[in-house]
Amino acid sequence: MNSTKAELTSVSEEKNKISTELNSLKNDKSELEKKYNEAEEKLKELEPKVGSLKEEYEQRERELESVKKDLQQTISDKYVEIETVKDELTGQLDNKESELIKAKNEIEEKNKEVEAIKLKLTSLEDFIEESKGAPQIIEKIRETMAHKGFLSDKELEDILTSNLE
Repeated sequence: MNSTKAELTSVSEEKNKISTELNSLKNDKSELEKKYNEAEEKLKELEPKVGSLKEEYEQRERELESVKKDLQQTISDKYVEIETVKDELTGQLDNKESELIKAKNEIEEKNKEVEAIKLKLTSLEDFIEESKGAPQIIEKIRETMAHKGFLSDKELEDILTSNLE
């Protein structure tokens, strides 16, 4: 009987331990259920906000894509515009270069003409200078012929040489 009593006491102690442990687990379960419910409430509160934030994010992303496309189009348009202006300026530059070359060639031609005119002028001036002495030469030839009646080649050469000097 002692053994049964000891067993009974042991079982009773074990029952008390299990009962205490069960109560502790019930309390833990109750706290966990409470925390779960609170978390579920917060989740229910935050779900619409998450949806709203997600929609706002997607809207902003679409706006950003639109701005990107607009910028790309603007850049493309400006590039085309720059290329057009560049081509126009290159054409104008080529025209100005050809006009400059043409003007240089005309200047060279005019310079050659001026040089030719200078040479003609010098030649004419020399001719005029020589012509100024012609009346004197004719006078000396007349004088010699009046004296002698004729003019030798040597005398003509002497008269011309003396007047040219």
